[in-house]
Amino acid sequence: MPVMPPPPRTSARVVFVDVTSDTFPRTTVIDNRRYHKRMQHAQRGRPRHSEIDRLALEHAVTLLAERGYAGVRMKDVAESAGIGLGALYRRWPGKKELLMAALRADVAEHEALDSGDPLTDLAAAVQRIAQALPRGLGRLIAASLSEPDSELAQVAREAKLTPMADGLTARLEKVAGPGPDVRLRAESGLAYLIWKTAVGDATPTDALTDETFAIMGIAGRRA
Repeated sequence: MPVMPPPPRTSARVVFVDVTSDTFPRTTVIDNRRYHKRMQHAQRGRPRHSEIDRLALEHAVTLLAERGYAGVRMKDVAESAGIGLGALYRRWPGKKELLMAALRADVAEHEALDSGDPLTDLAAAVQRIAQALPRGLGRLIAASLSEPDSELAQVAREAKLTPMADGLTARLEKVAGPGPDVRLRAESGLAYLIWKTAVGDATPTDALTDETFAIMGIAGRRA
């Protein structure tokens, strides 16, 4: 927020215009006492610009897991994160774009790791997906499957399913080598993990990893 000298403490009214501020997203007319009070609150309670994206994305993911897609509003995210509603709309035009960005930023289940052992990396990728699915990701995907043409389904496909399939494909290719069926094998492994979550049996154990390997056509892990 631009630094402004405080106006004199009189009863005169102040017209404050700042289209970049997260505290005053539009023209505001207030008296001087209210001006000082709001400025003090903004300095104490509002996050800096560098924190706004992180807070918004983190709280959006949390609310999505708690309430589901239909139960999340832009206003809810702003209030939960302590961010001005105008700040959210300047960054994302609506709920769909915000939640898609939040899900893409939450990449724990498909982030790239390289231990130097492709088989170990593939096993780690499978277990990260298995850990993420019961925490709300599985419910998001299941809900999107019931309405495949919905906005929720588009968000789930673009922000989660495709990146996870891409990650498994890349790791599987390092183990099995390139081939025309590598993508299909990776998608089959991902589908198996989603199904195991749906029946309540997606605990990330060695047995689940071996089962997923078998679905993907991998004999097993090294001893």
